[in-house]
Amino acid sequence: MERQEAAAGARTATGGTGIGRTGGATRLAAATRPYPADAGTGSELADSVRELAGRFAAAEPAGADLLASAVFGAYGARHLGGAPQQAEPAPGTSWWHGPSVHHTTSPLFRPLDYRRIRREGPALPAPRPTGGGRHRKPERPTTELRIAARLLLTHPLVTADGPHGASLPLIRRHAATLAERFHTLLGYRLTLGPAHARLHKAALPGRGLPGLDPAGYAALVRALGEIGRGAQPDAVPDAVRAVLDRWQPTPELAADLLTAPELPPAGPESTVRRLLAETPVVLLDDLAPAERDHLREAAPAETERFADVLGLTAEIRAEGIALLDPADELTDLALPGTGTLAQAALLLAERLVEDLRPVDTESAPPAVLIPDALIDGTLGDITDDYGMSAGWDAGYLADLAAFRRDALDLLHRMGLAAPAGRNWLLRAPAARYAPRAELQPAPGSGRHSRPRGRDRQAV
Repeated sequence: MERQEAAAGARTATGGTGIGRTGGATRLAAATRPYPADAGTGSELADSVRELAGRFAAAEPAGADLLASAVFGAYGARHLGGAPQQAEPAPGTSWWHGPSVHHTTSPLFRPLDYRRIRREGPALPAPRPTGGGRHRKPERPTTELRIAARLLLTHPLVTADGPHGASLPLIRRHAATLAERFHTLLGYRLTLGPAHARLHKAALPGRGLPGLDPAGYAALVRALGEIGRGAQPDAVPDAVRAVLDRWQPTPELAADLLTAPELPPAGPESTVRRLLAETPVVLLDDLAPAERDHLREAAPAETERFADVLGLTAEIRAEGIALLDPADELTDLALPGTGTLAQAALLLAERLVEDLRPVDTESAPPAVLIPDALIDGTLGDITDDYGMSAGWDAGYLADLAAFRRDALDLLHRMGLAAPAGRNWLLRAPAARYAPRAELQPAPGSGRHSRPRGRDRQAV
């Protein structure tokens, strides 16, 4: 099961009305009325089903995933776990040479020959003025708003019968403010129906629905069309059934998913904010010039906004920014995490950083090329050292090619590695999980290790 999950990796319908900056309680109330039987259930819905199913069926897999993120906008936010316990470094510090999280310090997952790092305690932030004494009332609206906003960013489809249905009244209670904040901050649209809330997100590469290929997406569209007309789809593929079971779509939600317009194109400011909110790391080199200029100029202000609205903290480095969730909850993938892939991927990143970390602290690149043989040798060493004792998936231990593919894919999805043609790049944020740069571990001596051409250098 773990291997399967790892490898999978028009106009607004009257049942849900987007609430923009000029919206309010009146428009929000209108958005919650039932989806009328004579609107969207006839030719309009049928036309949408035919068009979308055809577009999905004709798309390449990557294009189908991108289309799905634009049409459904149902992906969860994704953030790296953990925060360095050392004090924040000086501005302009590279991830390669900055504070380290290094979570794999348990006896089982502590890299061999490493000595324990003595960490300083975390610096506590200065308390904000509260303006009250011991009888001051708790800031319930602010707390509830943050809880609801975090829920919607993680689970953009909330239905009454779904796994987060108990939170629907909370979303309704603060719907007008939530809609305003999401529109202002990210340009997202919040819609409400009689039994659902939907945060419509923007298209994002690589954030399709797990387990669905172009044909699967087409089948999902047809199934939603049946539900939108008040019927239940008869036979659907298992992957589609899993999506429907997770979403629990009502006719109103199904029609909204199929007929609501895609979000308009975003400018540099909104694009950067969406990347900060939804992706693990934002590297300056990955941005267009106007987006890069905005992030450089407005980084403190932007990170403060996300701290206020979502409770995220910022890790600002020379190469870019990562927003972190102190609770390690606001993510659809966990790294560090449990299970074979998460453990192996983190160990792989640690050892690759130790081999490839740039020495120059003044002009370290945002990414370095990984020699192909080094990946195989390092993964082989890790498997020898930990595979059996950690109880890793036997299928992976017997198929290192699949192990390599899925471990690199996880690092890619978490922003720590990137494909470059047939090769791979190790990105600077990976160093936040490696031992601190001044450590001098003994050279690898596993049977898969390659001889080193030079001694490691402290940086």
